[in-house]
Amino acid sequence: MKRNRKQKVGIITRPIDQGMSGSGFHLKHLVKHILEINDRFDIILIHYVKNENELYKNAKELIIPRNPLLASLKLEREKFDLIHYSPLNILSPIWLRKTKKVATIHGGGGSQILLRHIYGKVKLFRTKFIRPFYVKKMDYIFTVSNTSKNLIIKNYGYDESKIVITYNAADDDFKLYKQKPFEIKKRYGIEGPYIFHLSRFSERKNPWTILNAFKILTEHKKDIKLVIGGNGWQNKEILEFIRKNKFENNIIFTGFIPREDVVKLLNIAEIFVFPSLFEGFGIPNLEAMACGCPVITSDAFAIPEIVDNAALILDNKKDPSELANKLIKVLEDENLRKNLIAKGLERVKLYSWKESAKTVLETYEKSLEN
Repeated sequence: MKRNRKQKVGIITRPIDQGMSGSGFHLKHLVKHILEINDRFDIILIHYVKNENELYKNAKELIIPRNPLLASLKLEREKFDLIHYSPLNILSPIWLRKTKKVATIHGGGGSQILLRHIYGKVKLFRTKFIRPFYVKKMDYIFTVSNTSKNLIIKNYGYDESKIVITYNAADDDFKLYKQKPFEIKKRYGIEGPYIFHLSRFSERKNPWTILNAFKILTEHKKDIKLVIGGNGWQNKEILEFIRKNKFENNIIFTGFIPREDVVKLLNIAEIFVFPSLFEGFGIPNLEAMACGCPVITSDAFAIPEIVDNAALILDNKKDPSELANKLIKVLEDENLRKNLIAKGLERVKLYSWKESAKTVLETYEKSLEN
């Protein structure tokens, strides 16, 4: 059937405006590649406040009210054929009559339900009783792994045939340097070999296991450093723990690190450690692999699916002794180290933003044909 106009698709891009959280990172790269390859739809980026992000210079944009009912009315008047919600929550403007609706859900509610001591009763209530209503209003759901897909089916009772996987990928900036950029060490006051961890401080990232494992490690290897990149780590509890255990000289908190510096630090780190308690995907593991850095990570949710045998996976992510032993093993076994690097460099090739963008566009089309 011939169409007189391109169908109008809106993508809600609030996570991009909020900064580089996991959902913001995913959406930014997905939208970038969608805009590059799209020739089927009239795509409008929908958000709440003007933003200087480069993406908005390459696409039409629409500013909507924060009130979900008023926003729904505005979207209705704009006559969208399809809206892509990312994220989908109780403030999402879903109250449109004829418009097709799709959404991206990353963790399938797993972290809120299984780590309820971190998230609290309000988030748990929303996840268990409110979000399923919103999810079932969607024509299709995108998610980032088979593990997340299974959680969406289990926690929200959503139709398996309507869940589409759009994997994350390592950004092209993350790559193996031909010449090791050792000069970056001076910028962050690093001397000697170091283990690297990168995250904004959160109990979900399993900080105490990292620190306790490093405490054990320093008893065996006095010269090793732990470099932690990301905000929030220099809090009272962490600093008191380090002071009490007397390894202030072995640990470096960098705070926020620019992307180009992260790439350099991964290129020369001995090991990247990421024993997270929950990940719907776990992009940092892939980024480290792309830079030729051996990875030790956890068995949490989607991580084993994503890394497969290209990383060492902890059997008990809360056991600092196991993590310390695996760190020692990689530091002392050169063959193991080379094997992990080689497998990691191959593993990252399986994930592509362009392929995920193609999948999204194909799903838009499928939704609009029904």
